[in-house]
Amino acid sequence: MARLTGEALLEHIKRNGGNKSRDELIADAGYVVTRNNKPSLQRTDFMQAFADAQGLSLGPATNPHRRGKEPGYQLKVGPKGMVPVGVSYTSMIGAEPGETLQVEIDGDCIVLSRL
Repeated sequence: MARLTGEALLEHIKRNGGNKSRDELIADAGYVVTRNNKPSLQRTDFMQAFADAQGLSLGPATNPHRRGKEPGYQLKVGPKGMVPVGVSYTSMIGAEPGETLQVEIDGDCIVLSRL
């Protein structure tokens, strides 16, 4: 089902708002995707479409291509000795999910590079 927007979304909410739960209303308006074989509601997208339909601004949107926090250039070694390297670092070298990286030890430095 295509996502409802504009007047169609407002009419859907008026028609079903008192009869259905909020999550049912969102799902029936088409703001649901399947992740890991489970439905996942897209509440933020729904609220943005609802605000747009009413001519309201919710403020500036975040950059959809920017994920995660700004890099702090410090990582913490976990209890099992693992060091999680986040997307802010891997995106700097253009690494993609599932890609294998080369690990080099240079004195007391660990260097990750793309193959």
